[in-house]
Amino acid sequence: MLMSNSIPDLPVTKDPVLSIEGLSLFVRTDDGRRLKIVENASFSIWPGQFFALVGESGSGKTMIARAVMRLVPDAVLEIDGSIRFGAYDLAHASERILRPLRGAEITMIFQEPMSSLNPLMTVERQLMEVIDAHGRFKGPEQRERIIELLRRVRFRDPELILRAFPHELSGGMRQRVMIAAALINEPKLLIADEPTTALDVTIQREVLDIIAELARDMGLAVLFISHDLSLVYENADEIAVLYGGVMMERGPARDIIERPAHPYTAALLACVPHRRVKGSRQAGIEGSVPSVADWRQGCRFVDRCQQARDACRSGDIPLVVDGPRSVRCVAPLLLGERH
Repeated sequence: MLMSNSIPDLPVTKDPVLSIEGLSLFVRTDDGRRLKIVENASFSIWPGQFFALVGESGSGKTMIARAVMRLVPDAVLEIDGSIRFGAYDLAHASERILRPLRGAEITMIFQEPMSSLNPLMTVERQLMEVIDAHGRFKGPEQRERIIELLRRVRFRDPELILRAFPHELSGGMRQRVMIAAALINEPKLLIADEPTTALDVTIQREVLDIIAELARDMGLAVLFISHDLSLVYENADEIAVLYGGVMMERGPARDIIERPAHPYTAALLACVPHRRVKGSRQAGIEGSVPSVADWRQGCRFVDRCQQARDACRSGDIPLVVDGPRSVRCVAPLLLGERH
C-alpha cells in the first residue's frame, strides 16, 4: 500500500511529463453560482521542454497551474478533463496520491520568494528541510546536493549563501534559492508562476536563463506562467496564449513570435517596445480581459479585436490546426499563408 510519505514510482518513458486534455475549470462562488474560468484547454510538456503559458491577469493561467498541483480545495474548484502525469490523472487523484508527488515529482515556485522562505531560518536549514521532507538524500549527500544546486543557480560562494538569512539576500538571490529548493529532490515537472514579476529586467532574464538551462541539462519539464510575451520568447520552446480562459493560440515559440496567427497574440506583440516601428506611437490593447461573469458565446476577445466580424460574436469558434500550430479564430491572421 502507498504510504503518505512515499514517492510513487513513475515509469521512465518517452511520453510527455504532463499532458492536459480538454481541461475545464469551474469555481463555486459564495452565493452558490458555478462559474467556468478555463474552457477546454489542451497541451503537453515533454522532458527538457520549456513551455510558456502567457496571458493577461484574469486569463486563468494561474488556476491551471494550481489545478495541476491541486492546491485549490475540491469544494472551491471543480475539474473536468484530464491532467496526466506519468501513470496518474491528477484531476481525479486522491490526496493520498497527490501528497508525495508535490515537492518531489512536481514542484512550484511563486512570484514573491519571501512568502515561501522562513525569515528566521538560514538558507541551509531551509534547504535541509526540503530534502528531509522527501528522503531522497541521506547524511553527507544532503549538504553536497545543496551546494551543487546553489552552484547550478549561479551562486559563486554557496557556503556563504548557506549561512545567510533571507533578509540578507536580494530579491533575485532569494528567487534563485527558491529554484534550488524546487529542484533539490530531482523533480520531473517545475511550475513557475510569474517568478520574475518583482525583479528588475536584468535579473528577470538571468532567472529565466537559469530555469531554461536547468530544464535542458536535467531533462526537466517546465510550465512557465507569465503575463509578458516578450519575457519568455528567448527561452521558451513552445508558447500557448490564454485569454478569458480560452487557449487562443499554441505553437513553437519562434513561429508564434514571428508569425502570430491570432489577433490577440499580434496585439500582445505590438506592445513589445523593441518591435515598435520607428516614428510610430507605442501600441496597446484597449479595454481589459472580461470578467468571468460577463463571458458569452463567441470569441472572448471580440470586443477588443480590430479584426472582429459578425461570425466572432456567436457560436463556437473553430480550432484551426496546421502542423504544430493551432489557433482558435474564425479568420486566423497567418497559418501557412495570410488570409
